[in-house]
Amino acid sequence: MVVLLLGTTTAGTFLLISKSKYTTELENQLSTLQQQVKLSAVDRSVSRQMEEIAFQQQAISERRREEAVVQTQIAQEMTQRSEIERKHALKAQSIAEASEKDAREAYLLADNHRKIAERQRLQAEYSKRVADTLNYISMSRSLGSQAFLQYQAGDTVIGTMLAYTSYLFSREYHGNLYTPNVFQALTLTSKGQKERNVHNGSISRVEWNRETNQLVSISTYGEIFTHELRNGVFVTQRLFQNSQYDFRDVFSYYATGAIYAISRTGHLVVARSGKTDIMPVEKVSKPFRLSYFDSKKELLIVGENALAIYDIPSNKIIETRQLDFNIECVGRLNHKPLLFDNKGRMHLVNSLNDFTTSKVPVPGNITSFTSLRNSKACAYGTMDGMVYIVDSIGSVHQLIGHRSRVTQIKFTDDKLYTTSLDGKLLLWVIDANQIKPVTLFQADSWLLDFTYDNKKNYLWTGDMNRIRKRIKRDFTKQEWDYYIGSDIPFRSFLK
Repeated sequence: MVVLLLGTTTAGTFLLISKSKYTTELENQLSTLQQQVKLSAVDRSVSRQMEEIAFQQQAISERRREEAVVQTQIAQEMTQRSEIERKHALKAQSIAEASEKDAREAYLLADNHRKIAERQRLQAEYSKRVADTLNYISMSRSLGSQAFLQYQAGDTVIGTMLAYTSYLFSREYHGNLYTPNVFQALTLTSKGQKERNVHNGSISRVEWNRETNQLVSISTYGEIFTHELRNGVFVTQRLFQNSQYDFRDVFSYYATGAIYAISRTGHLVVARSGKTDIMPVEKVSKPFRLSYFDSKKELLIVGENALAIYDIPSNKIIETRQLDFNIECVGRLNHKPLLFDNKGRMHLVNSLNDFTTSKVPVPGNITSFTSLRNSKACAYGTMDGMVYIVDSIGSVHQLIGHRSRVTQIKFTDDKLYTTSLDGKLLLWVIDANQIKPVTLFQADSWLLDFTYDNKKNYLWTGDMNRIRKRIKRDFTKQEWDYYIGSDIPFRSFLK
């Protein structure tokens, strides 16, 4: 009994001891659990707070979503309205563009009609001007013919007034003053032709000295004259006269103050003021022309079949050359002498021993030649009186007006002057549609040469002032209606 009791007591003691450790553990565990419970409570509190926050966020998100939906709906409505407005705007724009197009087309149509009307007006005015111009030009020619007839009939008063009216109409309506009817009336009524009989022999050559403004003339009777216009008076001076010589050509050189005349007898006469040199031209048969090279220091003396060089500074003949052909005419081309032979050829003289030979481009025997400066146009006069113009493209134009040998031919601008053994001095206007000659002068004997002054108007004989000064009264009303026409406005020539 005692042992068992002890054992129980021991066990109890053991148990007590063991319980004390277990209690501690339990307390620790309990403490831990309590901590965990507290932590769990905190976590739950946090979770509840988080949950509340989440609910709040969800509510906010829900509200925002709802607001977004509302905004989306509003945006969609606005988009729909914008689309409707855009469609309205496009429709309005289309309507406006259509209206603008219609307006532009209407404007263009109206402007086109205006332009057509303006063209028709201008055409009508032009047609009227053309009709008036043609009418007045035709009338000027008719009046010129009547003036010529009246003047020849002895009624110089009416003839002068008709000639002046013809001139006015032709000038104002841009007619051609060189139309034969108009020009001949002007020439006749202006009394511009003057004659001076100073030579005893036939005048074979005349030359105008551009530097001294003197006219030099020579004759077949061995005469050399100079003529100068001083204060309205034509002063003539005889430099040389000897009937033994037969002068055919002359060259007046301002640099030496001398005049060089070549005689058919084979002599070169150099005439200066107060001094005359006469030198024979040997080995040149029957010299008849003088030409010069561009330097003007040497003269080319041309005979029938030989050439000679005369040196101006030394006053000597320094060289001669015989030819195997006869020379019939002498001209100038490209500032050089040009010789025409009896075989249809022409020879450009570069020097006495250097010729450029080619075929004459026109038919007939050439008796005179000229070329237009700054152009390839040339004119040829022939033995039978024909005149040919070869233009810059090589086309040949035949001019008919002379009946015998053409002795001289010269260009001046768009005009051509010619003389002939038929006694006529003719003027040809080259740019006219139909080239017809105007007779400037008709002599009773041969015309061998002509020239003009520096202004190239020496041969012009009719001008406004000279004729107008000869008018002493106006046309009467009856005269105006008869000669001019009652439908033409009356003009006074005395005012």
